[in-house]
Amino acid sequence: MAQVVLENVYKSFPPRKGEGVTTQMSLLGKEGADNINVLRRINLTIADGEFMVLVGPSGCGKSTLLRLIAGLEVMTAGNIWVGDSEADQGYRLINDLLPKERDIAMVFQNYALYPHMTVYENIAFGLRRRFGNRETVSSPLLRQWGENLLVGMTRKLPQRLRYLSPKERTVEQQVWNVAQLLQIETLLNRLPKQLSGGQRQRVALGRAIARNPQVFLMDEPLSNLDAKLRAETRAQIVKLQRQLGTTTIYVTHDQTEAMTMGDRIAIMYGGQIQQVAPPLELYNHPANRFVAEFIGSPPMNFIPVEFHAPLLITHLNFRFTLPEMWGKLLQKYDGKTLILGIRPEHLTLSVPATKNLPIKVDLVENLGNDSFLSIRIFDPESSSPEGQSLQVRVPPDRFISLGEQLWLSFIPEKIHFFDPETELAIS
Repeated sequence: MAQVVLENVYKSFPPRKGEGVTTQMSLLGKEGADNINVLRRINLTIADGEFMVLVGPSGCGKSTLLRLIAGLEVMTAGNIWVGDSEADQGYRLINDLLPKERDIAMVFQNYALYPHMTVYENIAFGLRRRFGNRETVSSPLLRQWGENLLVGMTRKLPQRLRYLSPKERTVEQQVWNVAQLLQIETLLNRLPKQLSGGQRQRVALGRAIARNPQVFLMDEPLSNLDAKLRAETRAQIVKLQRQLGTTTIYVTHDQTEAMTMGDRIAIMYGGQIQQVAPPLELYNHPANRFVAEFIGSPPMNFIPVEFHAPLLITHLNFRFTLPEMWGKLLQKYDGKTLILGIRPEHLTLSVPATKNLPIKVDLVENLGNDSFLSIRIFDPESSSPEGQSLQVRVPPDRFISLGEQLWLSFIPEKIHFFDPETELAIS
C-alpha cells in the first residue's frame, strides 16, 4: 500500500498541423505558446489506503491525469511520487519508470479483456509475466523454457492431467483466491463474449486485484452498465476497496458515484483542481460557483441580488433580512450585486409575503419519493414570468399542476453567496 503524491503536474499537447490554436502561455516558454494545456498546476496527495475520486465534466483532464500516473502518457512537467514515508524504501519518483515497473494496476472503461482467453487466463496473464520476471534471475533459462512448454501443452487437458510448475501453482492459487473474492468461480472457463457487462467488469477488477499492486487506478469502470447494475457494482467496488485497503484513484463524470464512493473527492474543471474535500463538505461548503453547481442533483439555483448593509437582501420580486453571521462577511459588498445560491431542497412551499419568492410552474417531474419542479420567477404585478429558470424539490404528496402560481421561502441557514466577478464562495 502507498501514498501517491502529485507535485505541480502539467500536461500539454502540441496543436495538430494546420490548426491555429490560441491558448495561454505554457510552461515551455515562447516556442510552446501554441500548446494545448490539458492539465495545469495539479498538486494532490492521496493517502495510504484512501479511496480518492476524480470527478468533473468531459474534457476536464481527469482521465489524462490517471494515464500520467499509470505511465501511459508522458508529463510535460512535474513529479509523481509513490511510496510510504515510513517504509524502508520511502517514496519512489516514477516519472521515468515504464508502466510495468510502477506497481500500479489500472481498470479501463472498456474492460480491455483478451477476447481469445478464458476468464482464468485473463486474470492469470499478468501474474505469469510478473512471476516470470522474478524467476529469470534465479532459474536456468532452459528449465524455465521447458516448464513453460509443458504448462502450455497440457493447459487444455483435464485438471488431473495438467502439468503445474511451482510458478503455475502459485498463479492458480492467486486466481482462485481472487475468483472467490469476486464470486466468479463458476465463470473461470468462459470467454469474455459469454459474459454479461457486470461479469466482465468483475473480471477486469479481478485482473487488477490479482497483481496485488500498490495502487489501483479506475477509469470510469461503470459507464457501460445499466443503472441497477451500476448501483450494485458501485457498492461491490467500495466493499472490496475497504477489504483490501489498497490506495485507489477512481475517475468518473457521475457526481452520484463520486459522492457515494469516495473518502475524498477532487473536482476538476478546465485542467485544474477546483476543490478537494470529503463529500459532505463539498455539498455544504463549495469553494466556488462551479463546485456548487456540479455537486448536487438537481444543481444549485443562482439568483442575482443586491446587498444593503447591515443585512438586507433585495431583488425585484423579494427582499429579506439575513442571519447575523453574514454581517461582517458581506460588509465590503454594501450596495453591490451578489450571486445568491440556494439548493432545490432548501426552497419550501410557503404563503405570499415580501420575503418570499413568487413563481410559476413550467414542469413537474414526479419520481415517487420526490417531486421536482422547473419554475420561473413570477412578477404578480405584471403577471408575466421572468426569463430565469429555477428548480425546486417538493414533497411527493403535494399535488402541483402545470402553470400553477406558488410562493417559496428560503431556509436562511442554507443560503450561499458568491462573488459575481471571481465566482468564489463568500464564507
